[in-house]
Amino acid sequence: MNLLARRVVIVTGKGGVGKTTVASAIALAAAERGRKVALCETQGSRRVPDLFDRPSKGYKLTEVHPGLSTLSITSDQAIEDYILQQVKVRALYKLAFKNRVMGPFMRAVPGLHDLVQLGKVWDLERLRDAGEPTWDLVVVDAPATGHGLTMLKSPQSMMDLTVAGPFHDNAKLIRDLVVDAQRTALVLVSLPEEMPVNETIELYERLEGFRAQVALSVLNEVHPTVIGHPDTWPRAREHLAGRAELAEAVRFADRAHVREVAQATARRRLADALPCALAELPFLFHRDLRLRDLKGLATALDPWLEA
Repeated sequence: MNLLARRVVIVTGKGGVGKTTVASAIALAAAERGRKVALCETQGSRRVPDLFDRPSKGYKLTEVHPGLSTLSITSDQAIEDYILQQVKVRALYKLAFKNRVMGPFMRAVPGLHDLVQLGKVWDLERLRDAGEPTWDLVVVDAPATGHGLTMLKSPQSMMDLTVAGPFHDNAKLIRDLVVDAQRTALVLVSLPEEMPVNETIELYERLEGFRAQVALSVLNEVHPTVIGHPDTWPRAREHLAGRAELAEAVRFADRAHVREVAQATARRRLADALPCALAELPFLFHRDLRLRDLKGLATALDPWLEA
């Protein structure tokens, strides 16, 4: 598996499962091990800098921690970046593409906006300084499930659409990166709940040719075990129910029991359905995450990063 031996790690999962947190923890863990890491947010998201108590500079790469820089990719900026690499002159770009005809046309090209965001990732991966990679690892906080899958397939979609020419050739370069399991890994994030687990398993099944890239699944927000074996509490409850002085404790134990059964079921289903390692991250009892929290999550991920 060895995530840190890959060039690109793409993190996806159902919305709300903590993709950004997991992507940030992976990137931080790599940076703490001496890697130089670029962490890419997609669709214009700017949540990462706040986790490091740093202001976002949008599309401009900004160091938020020693060895770790981040940027927010938007399709419009990525398109401009790509075209400027071809035509070299900004005035010519504005004349040719920033007009009433080309603007709507560029927005209507199927898959283009997903493709150019992946293209920025490819661009970062190929950068070299004195012959050495500028970035040891590029981590991508990808869109949620269905959209994330569409983004992964966008290079092939563009190749099928264009058949030949510069767009086809550039799409092929991006496609060759994302389908290469030696260079690119996928991380699927879930919560220990039925719906996120169902969606994670469904996503894996829909990945088809990308399944080989799935190197790790992460079960996020796992509560600590209080009761233990699932048969323990039902037996004990028979002797405690009905005693008024213990009613609140019984209600607490009921909730803990239900939660632990759900977590065990989620763990078992993911382990059975996904042929990859399963990491677990603890539930944090506050939502205002900061660097110290990310460091704790990065440490929790350590056993799975270079397995």
